[in-house]
Amino acid sequence: MKVLINALGIVNSGGVSVLEKLIKELITSDNSIIFICNKNDAIEQFILKYKAYSNIKFKIVIHKGFLHRMIIENFFFKKIVINHKVDLIYNFSGTRQIFTKTLQLTKVHNLLFYSKTLDDSYKSNFQFLLWIKHIFLKRLVFKFMLNGSKYIEIQARHVKDCLFNFINIKEKVFYVKSDINVSDASFRTPKHYDFSKKINFLYIVGPHFEYLHKNLSDFTSAILNLDKDIDFEINITLTNEQLNNSKVWDASLNSKTNFLGYISDQEKITKLFCDNTILISTSIIETLGLHVIEGIKNGVITIAPDEEYANIVYGEHMFKYELFNKISLSNTIMNIINYNESYSDRILSIQDDLRQSEMSKFGSILDVFDEVVNVQK
Repeated sequence: MKVLINALGIVNSGGVSVLEKLIKELITSDNSIIFICNKNDAIEQFILKYKAYSNIKFKIVIHKGFLHRMIIENFFFKKIVINHKVDLIYNFSGTRQIFTKTLQLTKVHNLLFYSKTLDDSYKSNFQFLLWIKHIFLKRLVFKFMLNGSKYIEIQARHVKDCLFNFINIKEKVFYVKSDINVSDASFRTPKHYDFSKKINFLYIVGPHFEYLHKNLSDFTSAILNLDKDIDFEINITLTNEQLNNSKVWDASLNSKTNFLGYISDQEKITKLFCDNTILISTSIIETLGLHVIEGIKNGVITIAPDEEYANIVYGEHMFKYELFNKISLSNTIMNIINYNESYSDRILSIQDDLRQSEMSKFGSILDVFDEVVNVQK
């Protein structure tokens, strides 16, 4: 089978990690694969890393903005499909080709355009114009494309629930696929906690940290609320300049903060998950939340909002707080600190919840491709 994989829009962070897992699933198959990608450092590294595999080819496309991307996908791609006699188009980043009758599978791993909670957050913060710019206009485009997609791949079942609020899913065929390595070797033993010593708060976030869905204000407000009660330091994956030019940060925290900037080196990321570390995520909506999953797999205490996505993806044993409530987050942290026994068993239970959840999904994209082709027949 000849497969065209549309990976336009994948630039860094979680998308790159999921893309590499996809490549690893495909390199040993008999399928002929054409990847269409953006030009960036991560993709160039993939090209060098996987150039020895003859069944995979990368085509780099430079696009200037969202509309230009739509033009490329619907006209340039059509030529590739015809010239290479493509059997299946896999839209890895959520779009769809309109002017082709070739069988298509669309992956949804961005719920920004399908979240009522996020919509309400923009409105309650009186940011209606930003909501139109960040959410509504793109939602119109993605909804149109998704409405025309019969075969949809998702990362967790709550994604289907979110889509139900915005599109008619009655005639859709959904495939829930794992994008996480849950082999035993990928999990680390729980870290040691001694709360009489300094606590390390870890906050992993990308360059769009000021967008409302990242909800950095919950973190900032809660930590300020605890400032006089505990000894701590903050490790955050942003620069000093980024944060101190932001309205969602408080400069009084600078003296206790290590500004790490964007980290691409996996070894450096792994070192962040050390003893006495509490990873905090405040995201309003996630399909998976790979930063949270990294915290769980690396054996640190991890806190996330008590929202549907967190309950489904991370399980019932997860440490949680009430979204938009700094007192709730502060209390969750203090309850963790005031607990006098070991957290090892609970962390192991959270890891097991994650492992069991992922093992119930499709493990390889090749299995999904086979299912799509068989259903189509």
